Amino acid sequence: MVAMMTKKKIAFLSISVALMILLLTGALFGQGAQKSSVYRYLSIFSEVFDLVRNNYVEQVSSDQLMDGAFTGVTDAIDEFSYYVPPSQMSAYKSFVDVEDNGVGLVVTKRFGYAYVVAPIAGSPADKAGIERGDFIEKVNGQPTTKMAFWQIRNALRANGPVKLQVLRGGNTKREELTLQSASFHPVALQTNTISGVGYIRVPYWEKGTATQFRAALDDARKRNVRKLIVDLRGNAGGLMDEAITAADDLLTSGLITSLEGRKIEPKQWQADRNTSFDGEVEVLADVSTAGGGEVFASAIRGNNRGKLIGITTYGKAIVQKFVTLPSGGGVQMTVAHYTTPDLKPITDAGIRPDVVVDLTAQALDEGATKGTKRHKDEEDLILKKALQMFGAQEPAAQKKAA
Repeated sequence: MVAMMTKKKIAFLSISVALMILLLTGALFGQGAQKSSVYRYLSIFSEVFDLVRNNYVEQVSSDQLMDGAFTGVTDAIDEFSYYVPPSQMSAYKSFVDVEDNGVGLVVTKRFGYAYVVAPIAGSPADKAGIERGDFIEKVNGQPTTKMAFWQIRNALRANGPVKLQVLRGGNTKREELTLQSASFHPVALQTNTISGVGYIRVPYWEKGTATQFRAALDDARKRNVRKLIVDLRGNAGGLMDEAITAADDLLTSGLITSLEGRKIEPKQWQADRNTSFDGEVEVLADVSTAGGGEVFASAIRGNNRGKLIGITTYGKAIVQKFVTLPSGGGVQMTVAHYTTPDLKPITDAGIRPDVVVDLTAQALDEGATKGTKRHKDEEDLILKKALQMFGAQEPAAQKKAA
């Protein structure tokens, strides 16, 4: 009990120091901040740090306090940036920083827990029923609240079985799942024709996805399909170049996206005059649409090529860089972001659709029933809306399968 209380006190102390660092962050990143303001915040932080270190009821090392404070700085920037203390750098060097992993989970960290942005279609995580919006409380018995973001992702890449404790939205009961890493690439596109409307689902951007997409567009054109739905729900990551190339296949002019940052060389991608499909287009997106999916969606919408339908996207179209510090630690930070065609950054606010589909009633019903297959058995209201806008109706068989 004493040890537990000590840990709580130290955690509280670290948070207190971190809050002071946040004040410093505001001075460093706030618009129009003057050097005098920065020095003033540094002076305040130094005073508080010395006061706590010298007068707190229990002795706490400076390194422990500073590690907590530095973590607070990266947390204040965005949920994807993080600090690695010197004591963890040896383990960090073995970490492979890729969104995909052997179990197919694209995750971030929210409210202290590992948060599922989306499972990759056909992956072990997808087959096990893990869904976007799920919280992972434990990985192989270790609480994710005590793990850094990179440690969570690293644990999910384990060669052996990965044991997860999952908490689903609207539920209080935890699910225990065991996933075995497996090869599930390449991830194939899904194509269909619904009431005369072409349908292409792009689950993930990887090498060859743009080629698959072009082939699907060519097939739709040959079959004289004039209305097309591109479904990007669940597409939460992968190769940005593939998304840009795919968007270009639907455009004949205009800016697809640009890359901007304070310390990088700006870059822009313009659409060429060639197109693989000149019919009407609608794009479906939701909160599990991130990265390349957001760039694709904003390119189609921003160039008035088609409507974006669904709910606001996740908000993660960024480039990051790891910087090694003289102390021996390091910082993974966002150094650039992709933009919409009108040069607005795709931030954590996401992209708001042209047509927002209200899923509130459906979500409340899910919470009441506390079902475990929330998104697989429910009626697909977003697809239904897209078909209605094209003047088509969802077939009865499709409704039952949705």
